[in-house]
Amino acid sequence: MQNLKLLKAIVERKNRLRRGADEGQTVFEYLGIIVIIALIIAAIIASGLAGNIAGAITTVLGDITGD
Repeated sequence: MQNLKLLKAIVERKNRLRRGADEGQTVFEYLGIIVIIALIIAAIIASGLAGNIAGAITTVLGDITGD
């Protein structure tokens, strides 16, 4: 019975360690995605496409609402 309790404690500890490693990795993955999105937005603004995109969205919204 003592061996079973010890085995259970070891397995629970390993599971906790695995989950902790996954959580840390997820934070860096989200950070990477945020950085990529920010770079894409900065490139759109720097290239001057932002005005064209805003104009196209305004036109489409006007067509949808009937203005």
